[in-house]
Amino acid sequence: MAIKLPMRVLEEIAARREVYLTHRLKVPISEEQYLWWDDVITNHFDEAMQTYSKVLSWTSYGGRNGCFSTNMPTVLKIKFRGVAVAAHRFTYAVHCSMPLSQKQVARHQCANFTCLNAAHIELGDQAQNFQDFIAASAYGVRWELLPRNPLETIL
Repeated sequence: MAIKLPMRVLEEIAARREVYLTHRLKVPISEEQYLWWDDVITNHFDEAMQTYSKVLSWTSYGGRNGCFSTNMPTVLKIKFRGVAVAAHRFTYAVHCSMPLSQKQVARHQCANFTCLNAAHIELGDQAQNFQDFIAASAYGVRWELLPRNPLETIL
């Protein structure tokens, strides 16, 4: 069954964007990818929300584990405003209204690289991502510890 976001979630996303717009770019930033995400969130947010909803409609809900899985053999890439981006990075950045830098890695806490549930994604670096992979391989995923809301991973 395809994912359709409830109005409450859409309102939370819009509220988070307003917070971002209030506090954005207080220091000069020159990193290209961060500036691209900033442009998307500030100037093309409605289009990004339409793409976000469309991408989530391609997923199926994982029931017990809460994953929004694409069930594809590789990471889903989408093209938004001429830039190819991994779908899980796109869904996280739009859902949380948070620009991502090139060095930030979207880490799947559910160990399912096809999952687009923003609550299952946490930002980190490549070393942390590799540590997550090793831990999930050795011990599995503790589903009960996954956050229910993506903002729990950044607060």
